[in-house]
Formats: sequence, C-alpha cells, structure tokens
Amino acid sequence: MDNGSIESTREGDHYSLFLHPHRSLSDRGFFIFMACLCGISFVAGMAFVLMGAWPVFGFFGLDVLLIYWAFKANFKSAKRVQIIEIKDGQLIFRSIDPKGRSKDVQFDAYWCRVKQQEDRLYIACRSEIIEFGQFLIPDEKDDVAEELKMALHRYRNPVYA
Repeated sequence: MDNGSIESTREGDHYSLFLHPHRSLSDRGFFIFMACLCGISFVAGMAFVLMGAWPVFGFFGLDVLLIYWAFKANFKSAKRVQIIEIKDGQLIFRSIDPKGRSKDVQFDAYWCRVKQQEDRLYIACRSEIIEFGQFLIPDEKDDVAEELKMALHRYRNPVYA
C-alpha cells in the first residue's frame, strides 16, 4: 500500500504490516507556522501596548505557548507504532507507545481472524481479541482489514509450485 500511515512488506512466508499515525505537518512546516504565529501575535500585542492595554500582550504570548505545547503533544503521539507480522506460524502483534515501550502479543496465525465492527478493527484468535489501528481513518481501516485478511488467507492456503 502506498499510504503515509500504512506500510506492508511480504518476503516469502514472512509478512509485515506497519501502522503509524499520519501527520501532514513537517518539522519545517511547523517552524514556519510558529514563526508566522509569533510574528502576528507580536504585532497584535504591540498594537495593544501602544493603545495602553499592555496586559493583553502577555495573553498573546500565552496563546502562542499553548499552541506550541499542543503541537508538540501531537507530534509526540505520532511516534506510536503498531506492527503485525506473520512468520513461523505465528501472528505477532507489537505495539510501541510514544515513550518507546513495546508490548508483544503472539497468536497461532492459523486460527487468527480479522474482525471489523463499526469503526474498530480486531484480531481474534480463539478466545483472545485485541484491538488495533485505533488511530487510522475509516478508509485506512478498510484497507488494512482487507490486506490483513488476504495475508492470513495466503498463510492458511499456501500455493505450492
């Protein structure tokens, strides 16, 4: 798939699917946006200072800091990654949070099924169910569900030459 938040690879019997949140604003774009915002806030704040309402200048600075903090929190959450691999008869689900902590869950790939209910994706294996792809948009969830269903189908139904 050629998508900003979904990458899949297939080499022989090994299949990998990498999911990560899509962010359209680059570091350079963020710098330009913040520079423009600072400039506009400074000019507007100086206008208020010249009118005698000097306390307003501080609120413009506070607004810039809050916007900067919100964007940084958003960029940090974009470091979240989910990896689904099918290899050696196992489906391995690895979730890496923004702090870099990893959580792995292994299933017998033969018994795994992909379930899609409303706006949620699940991997179900016997009595265990795990949700994944929470950060994907609905169209991406549809694509991922079909891609993973096909990968599991290829695993369960190998073609021999």
